[in-house]
Amino acid sequence: MPIPPVSSPSRLVWLTPVGVALSAWSAASASAQCAGVPLAPDAVAAQIVALSGQGETRPPGTQPWLPATLAQPLGPGADMRTLALSSAALLLADRTQIRMSANAQLRLCEAQPARTLLELAAGRLWARTKKAPANLQLQTPAALAVVRGTDWDVEVDGTGRTTLTVLSGAVELRNDLGSVQLGPAEQGVAEPGQAPVKRLLVNPRERVQWVAAYPGDLTRWTEFQPVQTAPPALAEVRAALQAGQWAQARALLRALSAQGDGGAVVELALADLEVLDGQPDAAQQRLALAWQRTRDPRTAAGRADLLMALDRLPEARTWLDTARAGSPGFAPLLQADADWHRLQGQGDAALALYRQAVTHAEGDAQRAAALAGLGRALQERGDLRAARSALAQAVALSPDQAAYWGEAATAAIEALRLAEARTALDAALVQSGDDYVALAAAGLLALRQGDAEAARTALLKALVIEPRYARAQVWLAVAEYTLGERAAALDALGRARLADARDPLPWQVEAMLRNDSGEPVAAMAAAREALTRLPYLKSLNPLASDSQGSANLGKALGDFGMEHWARAYASASYYPLWAGSHFFLADRYESDFSRRSELFQGYLTDPTVFGASDKRAPLLLSAGTEWSMGASAERNQLRHNATADVGYRGFAASNVPVAWLVRANDVQMWPREGPATTQYRLSSPGVDLALGVRPNESLSLFALHGDTTLRYRFPQGLDFGNGITFTGGAETHTRRTDLGAAWRWSADSQTWFKVHSGRQTSGLVLDDARWGPQDYRYASDEQGLFLRHTVLWGAHRLSVGWEGVDRDTVSAISDPGITTPRANTERYHMPWVAGEWRSGAWTWMAEAYWPRFTTRQRDRYADTATGQDLLPVQDDGAAHRHRLLPRLGASLRLGPGRALHWAWQESVRAPGTHTLSPVATGAIAVDNQYLLAGSYARKHAVQLDWEASATTFWGASLSGQRISNLVAANGRLFAQNTGALFDNVATIAPVVLNAQTTLNTYEETPVFGQGQLAQATVSVNHLLGPRWSVLGSYIHATSRNTGAGLEGRWLPGFARHVVLGQTTWRHEARSFSLLRLTWRGMRYSDEANTVQRAPGWSLALAHGWESQDRRWSFTGTVQTGLRTGERPTLWALVRYRD
Repeated sequence: MPIPPVSSPSRLVWLTPVGVALSAWSAASASAQCAGVPLAPDAVAAQIVALSGQGETRPPGTQPWLPATLAQPLGPGADMRTLALSSAALLLADRTQIRMSANAQLRLCEAQPARTLLELAAGRLWARTKKAPANLQLQTPAALAVVRGTDWDVEVDGTGRTTLTVLSGAVELRNDLGSVQLGPAEQGVAEPGQAPVKRLLVNPRERVQWVAAYPGDLTRWTEFQPVQTAPPALAEVRAALQAGQWAQARALLRALSAQGDGGAVVELALADLEVLDGQPDAAQQRLALAWQRTRDPRTAAGRADLLMALDRLPEARTWLDTARAGSPGFAPLLQADADWHRLQGQGDAALALYRQAVTHAEGDAQRAAALAGLGRALQERGDLRAARSALAQAVALSPDQAAYWGEAATAAIEALRLAEARTALDAALVQSGDDYVALAAAGLLALRQGDAEAARTALLKALVIEPRYARAQVWLAVAEYTLGERAAALDALGRARLADARDPLPWQVEAMLRNDSGEPVAAMAAAREALTRLPYLKSLNPLASDSQGSANLGKALGDFGMEHWARAYASASYYPLWAGSHFFLADRYESDFSRRSELFQGYLTDPTVFGASDKRAPLLLSAGTEWSMGASAERNQLRHNATADVGYRGFAASNVPVAWLVRANDVQMWPREGPATTQYRLSSPGVDLALGVRPNESLSLFALHGDTTLRYRFPQGLDFGNGITFTGGAETHTRRTDLGAAWRWSADSQTWFKVHSGRQTSGLVLDDARWGPQDYRYASDEQGLFLRHTVLWGAHRLSVGWEGVDRDTVSAISDPGITTPRANTERYHMPWVAGEWRSGAWTWMAEAYWPRFTTRQRDRYADTATGQDLLPVQDDGAAHRHRLLPRLGASLRLGPGRALHWAWQESVRAPGTHTLSPVATGAIAVDNQYLLAGSYARKHAVQLDWEASATTFWGASLSGQRISNLVAANGRLFAQNTGALFDNVATIAPVVLNAQTTLNTYEETPVFGQGQLAQATVSVNHLLGPRWSVLGSYIHATSRNTGAGLEGRWLPGFARHVVLGQTTWRHEARSFSLLRLTWRGMRYSDEANTVQRAPGWSLALAHGWESQDRRWSFTGTVQTGLRTGERPTLWALVRYRD
């Protein structure tokens, strides 16, 4: 279970060490056992990272004991001991974490990165060995423990009897009389002079409930405050507590309790001391009796905290219901109730209760505690602006509470205000150098700054103090994986799940790690676990993303070639305010229009993705830069292609968080064969610039600019055979800029604003033997404006938007006498609204669109010199007038990976490259790949997703649609007269190896006037082994042209039968090999059905390889139709990153 916030001096600070009363020290015996171990006098064997009460240390030899201090380094051979009602935490040189209970004595015989030798003379300790493989030995008076990993608890009583409990990993417990091998949930007991024995424990973690953070200030209760006039007995207790004389204070308190004097504060203070002494169950029993006797609500709140700390959540729920009935407005009880709901993943209820606690708080201390709890809950939900405001108020009210500073620092780091975070951390650690919240925040800060080693050290310190701090375990996993310690990373994620069993985030991170490591089956299993826990998701904000959506739950499936399965998971986990959903879906769509739409929505949500690396898994956003270079070569049936690019991308957050990308590239093409007069050379150099900025936690900005010049020429000239030749060169220049802004009002509300402007110009000169030089000029200008606001409340979603695109294209062919200019205009604007409502397993969708699209064409025949029209001007135009276009849908979730979807869609395709409106109704996409600018489509579809088992997924769909395009008077489509000014949003993403399957079998441009299309699909995705998958799909299509004069013909490009089969093999890490076979039946490539494509098979082979350090990568493909005489297409790409 996760821990509630350490938010107040008046509240328990969760899970404290158990003190073990021992009869005597065994120093002389311990010194003898350590003999023979060479000591390195200048080495550091361990550091004291936490100290509660009193501890003492001494260097090797017989020197006197000296008081221990926080952050004190201990050398090899040093002794460390804790006194009564005291405890300590150590971090060893090999990253082993150790917690010592009261009256424990430990000698560090040797502690090096390669080997650790310890001796426990008396008392109790808990340890977690991070080194893999572990090489740690612990000597006790009765036995030697040889530790293989990972965490264990050992106790030595006054007779030397040793009890060792293994929570995870393996330990051998042996002496001269025998040995036992201990595994998880097993306990070994060794007494002096007897062989060790072992037994099985039902719940071994009950043994280590003492291992957690220390209580807060023991004098925090009102009766102990200086402003209070305390009775002499309480004044004496206060003095003892302030002096650190806890044993004396406990004796005085016990006397007062026996006499019935002092009131509830006596029982509260005794409960604190019992927690310090490792008796949380006794403490909660004491507080239960105190509540019955005094009805002081502080005792009820304290017991609720303890019950949650003991993982007794049902009992805590009953207790809270009873106690709150008696004290409904007591702020600490409200806060305890809020903590309970937060632990249960009920975020909305928790926030409401925290706010009630703030309202009912009495005094600065209670108000600060409630605000700190509210701030943490808001931060976990991703509402950083409100979280930082609440935490700032908590700090202002109680500036002496290090935990509040630590939470404020954590929120500042999440908001990428790293300088502010550093200030808050300095304040926290000056006040309390062993505050685990601040230490964990220091680790997160180091991660953001790209220093994984420093992050790991800080997080290990925090987690030896409070092992059940779930968020810190996730951060530790990221640090460990970044440093190449995969096993340690997975171990940390496992502990995060133990701390918060309902949170899907640790499972989602594990899916990313395992997929990145080349373990697709384990990654899929982790993704499935995350999917089942999505109702308890706090926020996806902690996860970084890249432009492939690597954090998406469907990523492991998509990279393993199981595309249908991946889409089902992506649909089930779709979240419109998280960039990872948009980026992953972008690669799932067959339509380039839909893909660009999702990419722009992703960059609006998180523009820092511009700086994401393609060399490492994007786990948490961190500072860094990366150079990349690539070169590719292709030989197809018609030509040779070659490309080269160099890029520099990165992210920095020193003052204002900024991500950037600068890239230069060039494309070269030349024909494969043919006569000299058909030989050409084409080049297309270009520059791409991208910038993403986060000025504050609410505002995100991005700028994307592309500038490309395409040049081609025929060295030997080109003769058209009609007296016209082309002997010069031609040039097309394209320049486009996209600007976007997003304002996050809260975790559940965001507004997007985007504009773009682009211009394309072309020019060439043809030589006409009769009329002289023919000068051709072309220019196209496009401007777009897009707005969208999305708000979520609970499981419901509502988006509203408006968008408009204007495009003007002019072209002309001129000679000295005649000019024939043509002008085309397109005007498009559309308001829209889309809602989604969820109730149980059902999701309902209702959307309304009100587009207007007009297009006009003007052709002139004019005198070049005067501009006077020599023939009547020809005007033509068409329009989709304003009318309401509905989209309706419903989904029934039948389990993880199982759902039934239905949709009715009416749409008009926008003339630009993208839209910010939805491109799918639930899981059913608008088929923009079949539409041109201005196309009207009406589609109805039903789809079944069915995860049959952990190894098999079935899918089926049935759809029908009518499509119509705007047709000019001459029969030509208006959409053929202009072309979109393509942006570079789809090409700036880093190239990452994956075995994604292309399901799009449509190969033609959908040029037709009107038509009907019906499609039925069945598919299966299946795991054949840990690294081997197979996909099969069959598509049956019936198409019919309904245009005038073409009735009954097939629509171009649609075959009656299409069969697709692919098998994928995943190698280590991200490397893969795949084979794909596709059968396409007979189809036509033109609307009139005059050009027929023969049926047949096509084959595709692909292999991707990446070096171990991920600097080098290679991808190669072979594609060919299995027909006699057809030559294959070969393509290869080599990339280097540093």
